[in-house]
Amino acid sequence: MVTGKRVVVVGAGPAGLVTALGLARQGARVTVIDQERDIVRSPRAMVYLPSTIKAIDELGLLDDAKAVASWSYEYNLRFPLTGNIGRLDYHWIDDLTPYAYNLHFGQDILADIILKHFLELPGAQIRWETQFTGFEQSTDAVQVSITDPQGHHRLDADWLIGCDGARSGVRKAMSVEFEGFTWNDVFMATNVLYDFEKYGYVPSTMVADPDHWSVVAKINDNGLWRVAYGEDANATEEERIARILARFKHILPDPDAHCEVILANSYKVHQRSASSYREGRVFLVGDAAHATNPIGGMGFTSGIQDASMLIRTLGGVINGTVGDDALDWYAYERRRCFLEIANPTAIEMKRRTQEADPAKRMEDEANFFALMANREMCRQAMTSVFHLSGRPYQEDWRTTLLVQDKAGKGPAAGAHGGVNIPAKH
Repeated sequence: MVTGKRVVVVGAGPAGLVTALGLARQGARVTVIDQERDIVRSPRAMVYLPSTIKAIDELGLLDDAKAVASWSYEYNLRFPLTGNIGRLDYHWIDDLTPYAYNLHFGQDILADIILKHFLELPGAQIRWETQFTGFEQSTDAVQVSITDPQGHHRLDADWLIGCDGARSGVRKAMSVEFEGFTWNDVFMATNVLYDFEKYGYVPSTMVADPDHWSVVAKINDNGLWRVAYGEDANATEEERIARILARFKHILPDPDAHCEVILANSYKVHQRSASSYREGRVFLVGDAAHATNPIGGMGFTSGIQDASMLIRTLGGVINGTVGDDALDWYAYERRRCFLEIANPTAIEMKRRTQEADPAKRMEDEANFFALMANREMCRQAMTSVFHLSGRPYQEDWRTTLLVQDKAGKGPAAGAHGGVNIPAKH
């Protein structure tokens, strides 16, 4: 049943399309706009953690995902300076979750899957080559300004959702800040044909090295792998691409073996969060709301959880099952999850992967093997990603959960990282 409520989603990446699909299934008339001609095919996210797999399953997309995915049941952390390899096995948490594995495939393929299901719904449409240029809102509507090849237009909507990445035009049009910092290095992401499994690499591998750290992950069963590593922020893109093979001499287990680079691009990385994820009838989701370095998959995972929570809260408002205050909960809880869980986790994983101090490297390695020796601690660590889902909305959250958080008794006691308290809209 279509409710007649109109939602405009800016951005056709996975977070935007998940949001669009979920709201369209609850009866909203959803229009997705994106400045690109089609789904972007450059190297981006491609490892889906258990909490993301759960969200995909809740949308009824898991069978489609499994049909194209490579599976992973193990994570390795390699320490090349000592030759040691740490190992975490997802079978250790089989009794805790039905999603005790990772799925590997390009986020463009995931976007294809979501878009197919979205366009089957009544009132669902996507407009490519369409640029968001601004919005105006009243207490009961939003007017969205766009530009496409035919000229300038306005879309009338009940809600506007910015899922348009770290350089979000929607966020810039809001009266919010993008607080945090940008790292001095850049990440180079490459898709390569190389037989990593011949050298004992598992599909999810990180290599901790101060000079030649890397993230190595299997993309599919046809020999395609992702190799990501750090590059000089002062170099040009052409210079970074020209020296890929030179860098691979230090990263690949056998640099003389056949290697074919299929795709490559570099990008700046940030640790930032919008000062608010809601402004009236306008919301931020995914990288538009927060940006983090990709080591550990915290950014993509957080974005999908943003989408899942907004589907529940805004969907509930649209269908009259919850009040408007649930939308303030979305803005508060998603920002808390990023600042208290995703952001510090990603920063720490980046540090451990790139640590230059020999004493700290030895300590990190010892700590990882101590974790491996304690199965219960391993299980807790491996399921901690589900905390990114956040807490469910409850009507008295301002007098219960919020009070606990302010008192340091919430889920991240002592780490209440300046999460703003939204006023009632």
